[in-house]
Amino acid sequence: MLPARSVPMIGVCVLLFMIGSIASSAQPTLSSDESSPSAHKLGIESSLVFRPLLAAVFEPRLGFQFQPPLQRVRLDIGYSADIWQTSFDQQLFANRSAILAVGVDGFTYSRLRSEANLKFPVEAVDYMFGINATARWRSDDDRIVATRLRLSHISAHLADGYADQSGQLRQLPFIYSREFLDLVIAHEWLSPNVRLYGGGTLLLTVKQLPRTVGRIMPQLGVEWLGTIGIPVFAGYDLRVVRIENATQPVHALQFGAVVLGHGRSSLAVCGYYFAGYSIHGMFFDHRDEYWALGLQVLL
Repeated sequence: MLPARSVPMIGVCVLLFMIGSIASSAQPTLSSDESSPSAHKLGIESSLVFRPLLAAVFEPRLGFQFQPPLQRVRLDIGYSADIWQTSFDQQLFANRSAILAVGVDGFTYSRLRSEANLKFPVEAVDYMFGINATARWRSDDDRIVATRLRLSHISAHLADGYADQSGQLRQLPFIYSREFLDLVIAHEWLSPNVRLYGGGTLLLTVKQLPRTVGRIMPQLGVEWLGTIGIPVFAGYDLRVVRIENATQPVHALQFGAVVLGHGRSSLAVCGYYFAGYSIHGMFFDHRDEYWALGLQVLL
């Protein structure tokens, strides 16, 4: 649990870490043939076989966003890495080449309150970690099909920044812990640089919550990559979440421009829009709606 008064330096530290990761060229990279061709051509590359979804919330992110309507800051510290990878000769897949990988994930999503004098008390922190298996097939007609299966654990916690002046938390904390599988299949067309994807999440175990939640959460989305002198991108993600008898869509929109890049690391200035049930487990049945601006390293 982070002391509320020690948090103002977090944003500075994360910004320095992001810039440092971009300046470093020591990371091993895939060859250009193994990276996503459209992303490679536009300068938006990924070291992962499955390029992370742009707008979806539970993705490897490193960055922060300021949410003016709510006077909050979201701080994301996360990373994914492919720890084993292999490719197959095209002859095994007719006119397709295939790459398979196994990787690991580790993320935190922090909700901070913005106050005067650059104070950002931490209200809640969510932890997510797990393993994944990914694959990508590229056909001769410049289409890519990629898929990712993840097995993950997530837990959520209130922090001392959510306490009142007497030191009492503003709501009673509870145990929020779940294990889940999520599967995404993406189809990318390289000529218009568009990617469509669909899939969903299956909750395997859920600890007792104040309100019951649906075990299946469908998901779909669309992304576009382009250039206007610098690489630009946009994405929209839709998830459907059921809490007790209420089923609601969760909309997430992200767009941005790459302003600094080196190798496979890129720093982007981004705009965000979110509407739906909160991503933070301690507020899982609360509805959030906001727009935000921020910086993000594209992994």
